[in-house]
Amino acid sequence: MKIIPKEKLIIRDSFKLAYRDGEIWCEELDALSIYTDIVAEKFLKDMETIRRPSSSAFISVNLTATLVQKDIAELIIDKLLNVDRHLIKVVFIGLDHTGKKLFTSLLKQGHCAFSYQFIDDLEKAKEWLIDVKF
Repeated sequence: MKIIPKEKLIIRDSFKLAYRDGEIWCEELDALSIYTDIVAEKFLKDMETIRRPSSSAFISVNLTATLVQKDIAELIIDKLLNVDRHLIKVVFIGLDHTGKKLFTSLLKQGHCAFSYQFIDDLEKAKEWLIDVKF
């Protein structure tokens, strides 16, 4: 992973995306390199939106080019498992094999009620989240 100096990081805003006949919350935690403090701070701030009753039940979490260690994985999974409303599907983008194993283990331990996938292609991730048959 390429380490980017902290002062050169571009922290992208998370956003809601209208897609097909639904809406996806796009949690943008990508390209944050090794700076777990920034990842945690941004994710916790965005959780205020994710927790809202009017927010989408379909979430993509983009972690491409971000170091994901156990503490960050635990934070993300804990907060998603404890949302006060029903999440239907969550897709994790950009995790390596180790990250996928860690997230899977945490999701199983937490008795996850939503469907989840690990997909590296954003278009395929959106299609899986909003699976509308034409």
